[in-house]
Amino acid sequence: MPPLPPSIADDENDEPAAIIKTTPVQGSPNRLVLNRDGSRLYVASATPPQGITVIDTTNMSVLTTIVGVGSPIWLAMHPSAHRLYASDNSQARDTPITVIDTSSDTVINQIGGFTTVNGMALNSTGARLYIADHGACEVVAIDTTNHQRIIATAVRYAKDICVAPGNARSHVASTADDWTSINLGTNRVVFQTNTVAGEPTSIAHARFTARVYITYRDRGEVYIGDTTTAQASSILRGLLGPFQIAFHTMLERAYLTETDGNRVGIIDTRTQTVTGIIPGFDKPRGIAVAPTGRIAYVANIGNSTVAEVRL
Repeated sequence: MPPLPPSIADDENDEPAAIIKTTPVQGSPNRLVLNRDGSRLYVASATPPQGITVIDTTNMSVLTTIVGVGSPIWLAMHPSAHRLYASDNSQARDTPITVIDTSSDTVINQIGGFTTVNGMALNSTGARLYIADHGACEVVAIDTTNHQRIIATAVRYAKDICVAPGNARSHVASTADDWTSINLGTNRVVFQTNTVAGEPTSIAHARFTARVYITYRDRGEVYIGDTTTAQASSILRGLLGPFQIAFHTMLERAYLTETDGNRVGIIDTRTQTVTGIIPGFDKPRGIAVAPTGRIAYVANIGNSTVAEVRL
């Protein structure tokens, strides 16, 4: 595990967190990802007009919209190659994954053989792509050099997936009220823990602690799981439609979109408590933090915009 970063109190940025600018995008923006250096933001819109909007983050201008990708919802950005993976959820079954060359923003391939693709995650080298196939009740490992299936691990109703730092394990949130950990060396289940009854919208691994955060919009809760004990570390309650969480790159802090509260919650990941909110959003969904840790980007599905946020 990497050394702990400076404490939140050591942050020299005295300006309050706030929205700096909003940029209109097409369709209903849902999830978004940054490229490696944070210079480009890719925003998925699954409802007409569908596509993936590409934004230049230096001035928050729209560069292009990638079309011919069906109804994209789930995104995964390769950590080193010019490659973006996007699910096409235009149909309930036989969901394909579209492969996009981000140097030209063109579609170069499509990966099939799935039932219903939900969450996707790459390991830190980009050699493996892991897919939560909800309809098939499995997690599929794909070799990104040839986009061939390596193996599938049975996980009931897998909804979203993340890879832990170090690439030793993945963690899966399921609509079967489960949190599952998979050994990525053997692709076997290490443990499966009951969480809460609900529909998870996302799972993410903390940067500096051995914990996963699972958001439950329908319950207004975030389940925080301790990956060393395979048990709940804490449960945050009374939230307003928690949808997705992103972690600060330098500090022990996380940011949580609350779709039904039109706000982003600020979480101290040491104390596992909500310490503040950033208001002014319109049904926020996806969130991504820039590599510098000073800026975040939030997809507003309510008014078809992306917000640039000072952290």
